Amino acid sequence: MKIKRNNVFLLFILIFVLFTNTMKVNAVNTGFKTNHLPSEEKKLIISNINILTIDKEPPKKTITCFDVNSNQLIAIGQNTSNRKTICIYSNEGVFQYGYTFNCSGDFGVEWDNENLNIYFVRSSVIVSISPNGEVLDVFEIQNTIENNSYVNHFIHSTKRTIGGTEYFIENNLGILNLLVPSYSQITVKEVTGIEHIIYDVNQMQFANIIGTISLICVFALVAIAVVFWQFIKLRRGNQSD
Repeated sequence: MKIKRNNVFLLFILIFVLFTNTMKVNAVNTGFKTNHLPSEEKKLIISNINILTIDKEPPKKTITCFDVNSNQLIAIGQNTSNRKTICIYSNEGVFQYGYTFNCSGDFGVEWDNENLNIYFVRSSVIVSISPNGEVLDVFEIQNTIENNSYVNHFIHSTKRTIGGTEYFIENNLGILNLLVPSYSQITVKEVTGIEHIIYDVNQMQFANIIGTISLICVFALVAIAVVFWQFIKLRRGNQSD
């Protein structure tokens, strides 16, 4: 009887160890307060976003979000179409790897050691992925004041500090900075005070703004010309009467 009890006790210990080890493997560190999701809902989310890895650097785009981890790897969320892109760069601006995924709204990024958490704003979920693109877990983000504060003060922050080195996302467009919702440069400020740009699409950002302004001006001129022509026609009609 004593032997059976010992066997049961050992079995319980084994199950406990396996369970806790599994929990450690799947544990996700995030600044958000989260809720667990049913497995079927997780599968649906994973299927819909369809995360794929990329090993070649795509054309650089403007920056919507970024984060830097303790190894000074920089995750850059790029301003693309519905198929979003996140590229990982070294602190010298050398492309390492990246991801593409489906997302119809805004998103943010957050490092969890070597893994990356993607925050989907519209669906209020966070997806944890490994460097090779494996989805580790999916959580629902609670609707709390603390989470809103975390988004505003961290996810949307334009500055990160790692070991005394500061990283900034910014624009260099003068007064036109007020017209753009994304960023075009990443500047690194070393502990020594030396600054250098490691990611720069400022010229492309400027060209896009000028193109947009030009289209607006053309549309406005056409509208004014149509109104003026209608006014002239109306005036001629009145004079003929």
